Amino acid sequence: MKRRTRYVLVLVLAAVLVNLPLLHSTWTDQRVQRFGIDVSATVVDHRTVGGQHLLSFTFPEPVDPDQQTWQADVDTSTYDDAVASGDLKVRVLPDEPAAYRAEGQVASNSPLVITLLADVVLVLAVLLLWRLGGRRRPQLRAIAMEDVERCAPGTALDRIEGETFLIRGEVSAIEPGQVVLELGGRSVLVYLDGHLNVVGHQQPAQVRARLV
Repeated sequence: MKRRTRYVLVLVLAAVLVNLPLLHSTWTDQRVQRFGIDVSATVVDHRTVGGQHLLSFTFPEPVDPDQQTWQADVDTSTYDDAVASGDLKVRVLPDEPAAYRAEGQVASNSPLVITLLADVVLVLAVLLLWRLGGRRRPQLRAIAMEDVERCAPGTALDRIEGETFLIRGEVSAIEPGQVVLELGGRSVLVYLDGHLNVVGHQQPAQVRARLV
């Protein structure tokens, strides 16, 4: 697999991971709206922090037998009514108490903003990758003067004498009688001309060859 292809796959995976939480949250909200039931939850704690009106509550046992404590940030009127009455109306999936929507719940824009910013960064990365790929120089061709050998990682196109160069890079393709070495923004197609290649795909290799 070529280095550029690997970069693209990494960016695609990153895009999936970045957007998955927001997509999952949206999907859960839709399920709650369509399949949820309205229940009266019991308020067990309340507090105001940084302008947020936070209510902690438990569901009736048929909904949540474990009686876990859940939390919602609600508007001021809902908060005052819930504190006074000790009850809060909540729409919840019967078999999934973690999926709920409280009456008067204030939706946070933070997940959307964070996701959009991350998407912008990914788009810029894709544009940068495309731009660098667009500047890729034409492929060179060379005839090997010795066997292709393993070497330390790195790239080189060092002139030895005349048209003879020491070529070092990563093996990106292997075909009968030829091998392609990637040298960053340039690749070199090396005709083996009877010589051997003992280096595998994506491995660093070097060869003394004459450019043609």
